Amino acid sequence: MYSFYVFEGSFHQGGGGWEDIEVSHSLPAIQQAAVEYIRLGNWAGATDDFLIRVYQAGRLAMEVDLYPFLQVKVPELTTISFGSGGQPHGGEPEPGGEYEEGMDDFEEAGEWIEYFLENVFQAIAEEEADDIEVTIDWARLALPELKQPVLPDGKGVFVRQVEGNESAWGEAVTVDDDVDPDDDLEERFGYGRYLTCGYNSIDL
Repeated sequence: MYSFYVFEGSFHQGGGGWEDIEVSHSLPAIQQAAVEYIRLGNWAGATDDFLIRVYQAGRLAMEVDLYPFLQVKVPELTTISFGSGGQPHGGEPEPGGEYEEGMDDFEEAGEWIEYFLENVFQAIAEEEADDIEVTIDWARLALPELKQPVLPDGKGVFVRQVEGNESAWGEAVTVDDDVDPDDDLEERFGYGRYLTCGYNSIDL
């Protein structure tokens, strides 16, 4: 079985939601997927998963929440950092900036930044994504190198999960044959997700 990295940015609620998943043997590809996920802003205001998994020889070897390693800098705000699970800190308006007066409506800075992420950030991401600086402390994260053999381009994997809990990932099985949209892979492998090497966008 192969080794590979997985980036997941996802939102699950009431049996619905979405998942943006990048599967690759290339760490730079995974790093870029994580940065773009934040810069495009779909996560803001949602209780989402933002994490990386490392699979070694088909087994989940590491799963880490990226939020504690993340910083986001929006023009005219101080740097925003995050606690585990995405709780934002910072992001206060800089003196003389366009957001300075807006903060007066909030008793605490934490209330302001939560409002900003839910109601303003997405518009900035749509219009000025390149102005949003995203920094992830990859050195502190210290992701391990993959053991050989690594998942080749074009290959698919079926990742077993806990039914009813899409965040609980288990072992992965390589799917060597072509997969038809009508194929019932759960009948073959159990409950889980079929993912191709590369970008996977899933609506739940």
